[in-house]
Amino acid sequence: MSSGYHLPAADEVASRSEQKIQETYMDLYKNHWTNFDCWPLEVDMKSNISARIAPVVVPKASDILASELRKLIIQGHFTPGNFLPTERELVAESGLSRTSVRDALRVLEAEGLITTKVGRTGGSMVTLPGRASIARSVELFVRAHGVRLESLLECRVAVEPTLARLAAKRRTAAQLEEIAAIHERFVAAIDDVALYKRINLDWHLAIAEASGNEPLIALMEAISTPIRDAMDYQHVTTPELRAGAIKAHTVILRAIREQDEEAAFKRMDRHLSAYREIATRPDLIAALASAG
Repeated sequence: MSSGYHLPAADEVASRSEQKIQETYMDLYKNHWTNFDCWPLEVDMKSNISARIAPVVVPKASDILASELRKLIIQGHFTPGNFLPTERELVAESGLSRTSVRDALRVLEAEGLITTKVGRTGGSMVTLPGRASIARSVELFVRAHGVRLESLLECRVAVEPTLARLAAKRRTAAQLEEIAAIHERFVAAIDDVALYKRINLDWHLAIAEASGNEPLIALMEAISTPIRDAMDYQHVTTPELRAGAIKAHTVILRAIREQDEEAAFKRMDRHLSAYREIATRPDLIAALASAG
């Protein structure tokens, strides 16, 4: 590997662990000395310190190597499209075993920082995690933890009005044209529930895209599909509610077209708040009639 950066050798890993333990003892000593003018004679110093020692967690060598490589990538020593040193070179540079090196590379690959190519010209190629990886991680979290529909809708109400405001402020002529075209398809799909739901999702994501805020767009992409697929959400697609949604979308679109940021925020907030109430409290199904 070229000069200018440094990978930790095996003895450094051991040294860091020992240093961390020493620092823990020093912190304990300083904290105790601060609390007392002197050591009380009746307190056994050794037992007092032992009673206050927290568990010492020594990081794995592979985690330290992954951290060092991650830092080199983020700092630009390895840019997208570059290959990291080979496994053999990383073993020689770090002094770690091949297993530890492979574990470190697997961590980076899971984070979307590298992709592994096999073959004679293969290796670990540097990439940058995109919005799709963020959305995928959040969606996996939502599905794996069984996040309640109510929580997802609360998240949506918290995020989408801001996206609508930003879309009104930042949207381009091309983005406005796309949002309007999707809205026309949405109106035409009023009698086809499956198609209506897909187009509804496309419309909300198009507004998110027009906001220009990458983290919020990723969050919207992550929560939208689980919301659409939620069984508890089926009762919000009655003919009356679909007509109410079209009305709400129409006024939101008008605000975005006119670049009225405040109106876009308020209309989207009103629209989604009504849907949240209906989805979680079916007895309020009539609320959508006034959501436009």
